[in-house]
Amino acid sequence: MRFSRLFLPLLALSFLAAASKPKLTIRFHTETNPNSGASFAVKATMPDSSTLTISKIPEITEKDIVAIFPFPSADGSMGCAFRLDNHGRLALTSLSEEYRGSLLIGFVNARPVTAMLIDSRISDGVITIPRGMTPSEIALMKKTFPTLGEKKNTKANPKEPEAADAMPNIAVPPPLRIEPSGLAPRGD
Repeated sequence: MRFSRLFLPLLALSFLAAASKPKLTIRFHTETNPNSGASFAVKATMPDSSTLTISKIPEITEKDIVAIFPFPSADGSMGCAFRLDNHGRLALTSLSEEYRGSLLIGFVNARPVTAMLIDSRISDGVITIPRGMTPSEIALMKKTFPTLGEKKNTKANPKEPEAADAMPNIAVPPPLRIEPSGLAPRGD
């Protein structure tokens, strides 16, 4: 009886923790056949009011992102490049081969941001949303992911020199020059 009194509240807390949604979602869905059915496809309305049929399950999610590189776009909104982990890189490579000629739709916090034509194989593990994001979304991304090109001071004492700076300058001797000798190769 005492076990169940402790077990049920802990079980309820674990379900609440598991049910909490992430503060930031970044999803990339592929365009699918409109006749695929409701279990596989869903309609999405894009910012330009066009409607696309997309796969219900995303190909790439925020779980595949290891770093970001935000930048301002020409239209005044923000864009961002995403560096993917191994799983995301392989997913991007395979979808860029399998869905060539189709659209890849990028969502940020369940909002469709862009639709990009897949026209070539992508194997470098970087996917970019060129425009359409807000500065508040970028600020949330910077809190969630490391930013490429920015160095963060993670040391406890910022006045302490880094390990590379603390090493003394050691002169490296010049490479040895080996003169050919008159020895014949061994016959093994």
